[in-house]
Amino acid sequence: MKSAAGQANGRSQEVELFARKIIAWWLPILYFLISSLFYLRTYDSAQVKITVMQMGGLALLVFWVARLIEARGAPLSRSDLVCISPFLAYLAVGVLSFTHSPYAMASVDFFIRHFFFMTVALIVICEFNAAAADRLTRILVMTGWVAVVYGFWQIIDNTWFPPGVGKGIDPFIWRGAFGQRIFSTYGNPNFFADFLVILFPILFTQYLKTRKKRLLPLMTLLLIDLIMTGTKGAWVGFAMVIFLFGAIAFTYFKEQAAPYRKWILGVAAAGILGLVGFVAKDLSARIVSVNFRLFTWEATWELIMTQPWIGTGIGSFPPAYPAFRRPPIFHIEGKHNTETDHSENEYLEQILDNGLLGFGIFIWMMLSTMVVGFRSLGQLTTTLSLKDGRPPPRAYDLTGYLVALMGMLGHNCFDVSLRFVSSGVYLGLLCGMIVFLARGSGLYEMNDRREVKTAPVPGEASLVQTFSEFLVWPARLAAWGGLAWAAFFLFRDFADLQGPVERIVYQGDVLQWWLAWAVLSACVLAMTFLFVKLVYLSEKPAVALAVLAALYPLRIFWGYFKADVHHNVGIFFSKQRQWDQALHHYQIVQENNPNFVMSLYFMGNVFFDRFNMDKQYNPAWGDRDNQPRDDYERALDVFNEVRRLAPNYVQMHHQVGTLHMRRAEWAMGHGHPEEVPKYLERALNRFKLYEAIDPVYAPNYFRMGQIFMVQKRFAEAARVFEAAITAEKCEIDAVLLRNTFLRSTLLAYQGYVQESGRELSVHRHESAEAYTNLANAYFLMDNLQGAERAYRKALSLDSHYEQAKRNLSALYQKAQSLGLLRVAPAPFSLGVGSPVSSGYEIVPSKK
Repeated sequence: MKSAAGQANGRSQEVELFARKIIAWWLPILYFLISSLFYLRTYDSAQVKITVMQMGGLALLVFWVARLIEARGAPLSRSDLVCISPFLAYLAVGVLSFTHSPYAMASVDFFIRHFFFMTVALIVICEFNAAAADRLTRILVMTGWVAVVYGFWQIIDNTWFPPGVGKGIDPFIWRGAFGQRIFSTYGNPNFFADFLVILFPILFTQYLKTRKKRLLPLMTLLLIDLIMTGTKGAWVGFAMVIFLFGAIAFTYFKEQAAPYRKWILGVAAAGILGLVGFVAKDLSARIVSVNFRLFTWEATWELIMTQPWIGTGIGSFPPAYPAFRRPPIFHIEGKHNTETDHSENEYLEQILDNGLLGFGIFIWMMLSTMVVGFRSLGQLTTTLSLKDGRPPPRAYDLTGYLVALMGMLGHNCFDVSLRFVSSGVYLGLLCGMIVFLARGSGLYEMNDRREVKTAPVPGEASLVQTFSEFLVWPARLAAWGGLAWAAFFLFRDFADLQGPVERIVYQGDVLQWWLAWAVLSACVLAMTFLFVKLVYLSEKPAVALAVLAALYPLRIFWGYFKADVHHNVGIFFSKQRQWDQALHHYQIVQENNPNFVMSLYFMGNVFFDRFNMDKQYNPAWGDRDNQPRDDYERALDVFNEVRRLAPNYVQMHHQVGTLHMRRAEWAMGHGHPEEVPKYLERALNRFKLYEAIDPVYAPNYFRMGQIFMVQKRFAEAARVFEAAITAEKCEIDAVLLRNTFLRSTLLAYQGYVQESGRELSVHRHESAEAYTNLANAYFLMDNLQGAERAYRKALSLDSHYEQAKRNLSALYQKAQSLGLLRVAPAPFSLGVGSPVSSGYEIVPSKK
């Protein structure tokens, strides 16, 4: 009979093999799901990718932890640690960066992504074998078929069918969301383009390896899709891919490339020149994308210099950047209520997050991965390694993953696709596959640690072993109960989120309803079964406890998904001005994701728009501790929470200033004039804060001036209105303005006017409202001539602007009563936008 120790070792080996088999299957399936899924009932169609990464990645991690628990010796040796040290170091960088981030709660999402990316790399290096690697590549090809064919489907739909939901062959409501640019299952042309840059080298090398002709139409469609994404950074990245293939062919595959030398050079040159031509042509029509990046990079570098060595913390760009954003960005976007989430350059953002020290470790990880890969490629392509004149299949696999990684890194000089789940997940996967293919085996294969220990003498079981045997069944039962509950609440919650199919109007939504249920059911049931079996097979209670412990973060990740759906529904009811329904859904958002800044901001806007000043207690409106409140207090509390999470979020300061103004108006209208100065001063402080962030937003100046007018501080009001028009913070250096080429390209994001007495044109924020406000301030200061000039200027910009007409008439009446009005000389030719002649003019006062 087998000894008890032998039986235990045999059971552990069975659990190890089971866990490793699941890892080898689940990881590629997980990548297929992340790349292929979208869910349009959420506010962000990519939220489902984030959720699948979080929940599916958690499941992957638990299987790996179970494998390590069951290991019958040290799971890793010192030589293994040398191999994976760059990945462990970069993982540690993320942990340290997260711990010192000033916006720790806002950084959670980015830290989870960082952790997942590095965990995947470590799992591939440690646990994969040749069969698992081949399976992963096959599933990536399948993923490519789904994304590329749907992208081409969108091209046909955009080209041959009229715009509008339900009017083409694309059944989904996001049809035409980016105009003629396609985005496939990625929800964004940039992310889709990055995936295509990654995928093509893998497809091409698989074709060279297998000669499967079905890959040729897939690569052809991929190239068409890439062009139709309209993504210049990806075109540059793809040009780099072509160059790299040419360089690798003549460096490592010399004998195979020699007969096709001219053909390879011709295709490479044509491809590179063609893509560069596309980039140049697109830049001539969309130069603003270059402007946007240059100004964003400049501001990002200034932000970096506040903490250059250790960085500001992972994921800190969105909350920290608004204080550094350049005024031209508002002109380029033409909006003020948007948020720049990333720096449009991965390497700048790496330095920003992790500092120069962390960035150095990132570069070490990338360089070490490529050095290991190219050294191995050199060995695989030597004469001794050739078989029938061809390198081994592994050489083609390694080449594909190496070029894919370098193409992605090149693209991310102009983009930040690595920051997003849909394309960023490939960072860890590509690095892990390169190291695995370079070594030829997983670490578990290269280290035989299955040491069979001497069977213990009967009756000598240790206290730990005895306690473990006693605990195993309670732990199993607890884990199975937790799994049953998790499956139940997932199905229950998803049924609530989906709603009945009978209520759905569009056929595309009906299709997605069924697909969503099918995918969720398959994943939940399969994972539940596999975890139940894993817990049953393992004799170690730690495995069951690991499964049980994972249910808490699983619930949190699922809550993030629910929050995104309810946020979307809350926006719908906000637009319908159904305040109670909107608040109900925003409250659900906060219960599931209290760090959802946008939802908090929108909740504050609901209280702002409703502005019910009757004090009452209603927990559904966020009231607590039986304290009755009015909507001013509720809005202020919510906006203060927004400020805590993101100090300069979008237009939060301006909105709070307007809230204080409304409170002052309410006090004046309800018999509390003594309260007015306090709220006006609070409003003024917030408007000044917003001016420092966004000096382009005219209403902010108008409201500051309005407060000064109410306070009878007319000179200060005039200075504010003048500042709104002169736009000093948008001023361009004279040396740059003299350059005609720069004015027509990089500086063309804003307009310029020629003013008398100035050699160069200047930029002004002119409008009829701005000049009328300035004229009103002059009028009340008894600067009648200044008021007249400003009113006439307003009417030159909008001859039908009634307030300027009316106030100019009143001004002339006052001037006539003072004997200061005379008939103007005959009008002469004035340039467009110059003050119009009214037939009268005010003469200077004799005072």
